[in-house]
Amino acid sequence: MAATLPQPRTRISPSAIRARERMELPIAQVIEHYLTSKKLRGLSVKTLRGLRSNLGLFLRFLEKDLEHSMKLGDLDIEHARAFIASMQGPVTMRANHPFNQPVHNAYYSPETIYSRVRDLRSLSNWMYQEGYTKRPIFERLELPKLPQKKIDVLSPEEIKQILDSINPNTLNGARMMAMILVMLDTGIRAGELVGMKMADMDWERGVFKVFGKGAKERFVPIGTTAKQALLRYVQTFRPEPARPDIDNILLSVDGYPLSVNAIVHMMYRLRKACGVQRLHAHLLRHTCGVQYLVAGGDTKSLQMFLGHSTPAMTHHYEQFKDEHVLAQHRKFSPVDSLGLTYRRFGRKKNVENGNGGEKKSK
Repeated sequence: MAATLPQPRTRISPSAIRARERMELPIAQVIEHYLTSKKLRGLSVKTLRGLRSNLGLFLRFLEKDLEHSMKLGDLDIEHARAFIASMQGPVTMRANHPFNQPVHNAYYSPETIYSRVRDLRSLSNWMYQEGYTKRPIFERLELPKLPQKKIDVLSPEEIKQILDSINPNTLNGARMMAMILVMLDTGIRAGELVGMKMADMDWERGVFKVFGKGAKERFVPIGTTAKQALLRYVQTFRPEPARPDIDNILLSVDGYPLSVNAIVHMMYRLRKACGVQRLHAHLLRHTCGVQYLVAGGDTKSLQMFLGHSTPAMTHHYEQFKDEHVLAQHRKFSPVDSLGLTYRRFGRKKNVENGNGGEKKSK
């Protein structure tokens, strides 16, 4: 009887070994690799903080609610779906916050849930592209629909009310007047406002350079009135910088650059002083976009100086412009403003007898 020959051992490729090893990695370690890659791409500190927060919540959900093994190989789409479902109802926020009290029966906004789904899908795509998984494991995780919110803008009366509440003959007042007019005229964000540098300002041409989201550089035009208010602050009220390397246009009283948080507090105080309770920095940006289109500007140039990466957001301003025109007509209707009464147009026709006159009484 012939002897049975030993079967040759199946060789495992190095790539298969690496793939098997990666599936044994803790999910927390993979997320750290992902955040490092995003940091190297130049994402802002704020964006990275949001990513870390959203993915950290997902990790804590796996650890606490699902008692997951926390290895990459055990992760599937059902875990992500359970995480999203846990946020679509009443929740307790700030449960373990060291300073703030917990908030019971609270609800996450649709925008918050949307951002967390988006970040999970982004992580899934990155793991696939980097060879951690054979496919994007969250590719079938659907993005929730966001409500179509109308863009809110300030009326001309509210703008006048805000400006009338500012004393431009003081350091704080001159700075606030310049800030409001610049944001209304250019639509720049609060972060871009505090980042404005003297070296990036072309006073003669009326244009300055800003670094927007994703460290994208763009040039923004500024009108005569806003430029004059800003120049008046610089020439008359701007303090001496606290250090030679400080080149920011807007400075605190002690000569340091303003922060976005400082802008938030300043807007809060201005809101109380002027009585326009819905005032905030981004509302000035929205007002700029709509007023630009109402005045005859085009969406392409608006997209460029507002710094929108796609025309989708700019089209929201276009839609609101049409509503604004209709509302203005209702408010300033040429005929309605004459104060004409209904009786001037004759008596109401009698539809019942069809003779165009009043119905005769018996």
